[in-house]
Amino acid sequence: MLEIKNLKVSVDEKQILNGVNLSVGPSETHILMGKNGSGKSSLLSTIVKNPKYKIDGGDICFCGESIAEKSVCDVARAGIFLSFQNAPAISGLSISMLLKNSVNSVRKARGEQVLTAPEYFKLAQEYCNLLEIPNDWLKRQVNLGFSGGEKKKISMLEMLFLKPKLALLDEPDSGVDVDAVNIIAKAIDYLKPFGTSFLIVSHYEKLISLSKPNFVHIMQDGKIVESGDVTLAQKILKNGFGDDEK
Repeated sequence: MLEIKNLKVSVDEKQILNGVNLSVGPSETHILMGKNGSGKSSLLSTIVKNPKYKIDGGDICFCGESIAEKSVCDVARAGIFLSFQNAPAISGLSISMLLKNSVNSVRKARGEQVLTAPEYFKLAQEYCNLLEIPNDWLKRQVNLGFSGGEKKKISMLEMLFLKPKLALLDEPDSGVDVDAVNIIAKAIDYLKPFGTSFLIVSHYEKLISLSKPNFVHIMQDGKIVESGDVTLAQKILKNGFGDDEK
């Protein structure tokens, strides 16, 4: 599904990714670990075509097609979703309007019928119940006045509506309590039967365990230096990354 080949990326002429190679197959869950500044968030931002990140070499292929020259909108409509570490607030835009516009834009791109109002509200009720979100949140402005944990719930709500082929989650468990981590894991479990693949940046044992990853990768100095199964994450959580890493 996702093939990253010798990816080199710079920001303001400073190289930050130095030859990343990664393959994510359908219905797979991958955990990405590494010290601060190792390139984890930069890799996710590059995949979703944040214009700040300039691809200097290599390629990113999604579902057999290069997305290196695609726009942010093209990538989103192709089925890639990003959950931010700290999602921005958007004044004047309700959560409900964001959800309806986002999901219907993606459905149109897939050649599917847009959701009718009754269909939308039925799904909203189902997903809000799953994520323990009060229905009146849908009327509120996007992330305005929300706590970190509440923002993560809204991000998971959007993910459920979009049902992406690939979900990129950038430290979804950072700054949230145990209950919120359980809810994030619920959202991941809900989407797995739909064939969604996950690339998750995390260093927290609980979410790593609950997400049941197929693969774990360690980033260092802008590239992936080691890959393995969940035992690799367990080793890192127990012993750290080692003093020889930068």
